[in-house]
Amino acid sequence: MKNIPDEINTSKDLDQHFSQFKKDFKEMKKNNKIEIAEKKKDTKKKKRNNLDEDGNEKPKRALTKYQQYIRDNQQRIREEFPELSNTERFSKLAEEWKAYKATLADAVDADEEEETVEAQEADEAGEADETVVEEADDAVVEEDEKPKKPKKAKKEAKTDKKKDKDSE
Repeated sequence: MKNIPDEINTSKDLDQHFSQFKKDFKEMKKNNKIEIAEKKKDTKKKKRNNLDEDGNEKPKRALTKYQQYIRDNQQRIREEFPELSNTERFSKLAEEWKAYKATLADAVDADEEEETVEAQEADEAGEADETVVEEADDAVVEEDEKPKKPKKAKKEAKTDKKKDKDSE
């Protein structure tokens, strides 16, 4: 009401003023929506910048052993089994990876056993092998860490508490 000019005397003038106000309000609302939409476009996920602080391209992460295995063996599977779909081909690769991973784990276990035996022999002989010393440094436990207590099963803990209460 306070924005109504004093020249409006008739209801016709008032209707014209009101219709003009409605038009202006709709236009203002439309402009607001457009501004909000533009702001949302600006704030949407942007592409990651692949440049470091100096402007050089960042190096990509190294492939995992699984990814490397898939990359190396996918063409071989495609040639051996051309009738397989992509899903079946990856299933086949996953099965082979599982078997390959088991052989890797066995090889690592054997290497660790050999290193342990060598370390024991070196300790007995009083000689310290450099590789053993380096591995021992990697395995040092921080002093701040507290040793963890073995957890009891929940049922056992509850029955122990009940027995304690009954004996009191």
